[in-house]
Amino acid sequence: MYRHEITEIAPHTWCLSEFRLVNAFLIEGEEKAALVDTGCGIGDLAGEVRALTDKPLIILLTHTHFDHDGGVFEFPGVPVYVNPLDGERVEEDHKNMEKLMGIADYNKMRRFYIQSRGPIRCPDLNQEELLKLVPNHPTEGSYPWHPVNDGDVIDLGGRTIKAILTPGHTPGSTCFLDAENHILFSGDCANISIILERQPENDMRLVDICNHTMTKLWNQESSFERLAVGHDAVTLDKQIVRDYRDLSAGLLDGSITGKYEETGFRKGDVERLGMAELWYQCDA
Repeated sequence: MYRHEITEIAPHTWCLSEFRLVNAFLIEGEEKAALVDTGCGIGDLAGEVRALTDKPLIILLTHTHFDHDGGVFEFPGVPVYVNPLDGERVEEDHKNMEKLMGIADYNKMRRFYIQSRGPIRCPDLNQEELLKLVPNHPTEGSYPWHPVNDGDVIDLGGRTIKAILTPGHTPGSTCFLDAENHILFSGDCANISIILERQPENDMRLVDICNHTMTKLWNQESSFERLAVGHDAVTLDKQIVRDYRDLSAGLLDGSITGKYEETGFRKGDVERLGMAELWYQCDA
């Protein structure tokens, strides 16, 4: 039976990879611990977390897409913090995903995620064995949440984490900065490949928002050296933020022009620069 792949990326800081489909990160302070994202809810994330720390736990969500908050149900009674711009969309986002996929059961969503992402992200793992890790009981998709806003500081006891609002992928996408260890937990705000949804009339509103976000992050680059990302790697060098800033600026001023592609489970307009790959009018 497969287990989460655990990597210590700094003292008392671990990546818990949900079979390379998506990452969660555990940050332990002297008094409590924070779990950044919860994956889809495949396997026993709660058991893995409790094997690493017995401290009181909070959950910090980078955003409310199903592959990042789908495991919240494993942590009953644990406070969940999310930016209100995403928190207000929790039920709406899940209903939209159900409507888009024609799926009303969260376990069916988990199976769909394994079947669509697994062959690309973890081709060496047996997909049938992964499907056995999907819960065999109904799970809740919505949950109570507490607000975390831009600039808020979360004190874990001898260790602080700063919230930075970084919209683009979603309106309330939030990065969490561990300045002492020079790590920015970026979720899907900045990773190997960013997805921005296709906009009406193919306008560049989200590209402009992304550019402001990357500029905001790069203006703070002295406080972090690497990103702890949501997918396709564990950490990345901070230079990818600069690459996304420059790529989005080029798309906005017309000096860079992307093209339509279909790659794996992604379809849409895309362009690349340096380490960055930006799907800026993405259909899937």
